[in-house]
Amino acid sequence: MKKVALVIGLVIVGAGIFSIKYFTMFFDAKDSAIVVNHSYTYEDDYRDKRKLASAVDNIFIGEVVTDVGNKEYTGHPNTQYKIMIIQNIKGALLGDITVNQEGGYYKKNGKLKLFTYEKSPLLIKKQVYLFAVSATEKDYFHMIPKYGYYPLDNEEQKYKLIASFNSALEK
Repeated sequence: MKKVALVIGLVIVGAGIFSIKYFTMFFDAKDSAIVVNHSYTYEDDYRDKRKLASAVDNIFIGEVVTDVGNKEYTGHPNTQYKIMIIQNIKGALLGDITVNQEGGYYKKNGKLKLFTYEKSPLLIKKQVYLFAVSATEKDYFHMIPKYGYYPLDNEEQKYKLIASFNSALEK
């Protein structure tokens, strides 16, 4: 009787581990995700910083504190991040805000996938960026894929980017 109970217990544990692996991202290594890249339809040419600056509500320097979850938007995954405001360039944001990035991880047919637009990588925790975002009615800010954030690796790069956006805002 004990052997039957042990076998049933092992089968239940095995089925549980399989279902966790198949239906969740719990055991998946994000480095091994299959990248699914899509193009994005832009309203304007946001390579031009003047057009980008006029299209968004806020431009600021911020540090990614953590990712706060995923949301599905227009049938695709989106990743949301808690961002600590360091310096405003356009607008006046204070403290921490939530920024939505289109793209993120999802599971399909038991395989982990990473959905991206325009080959834009997801934000990195503790990395400092210049953000160009617009407010939404849903208590978070939205950034344009590819052009809504610029990683800042050093002070010189930061000052050059701030100067280029300040110049774009003056025109």
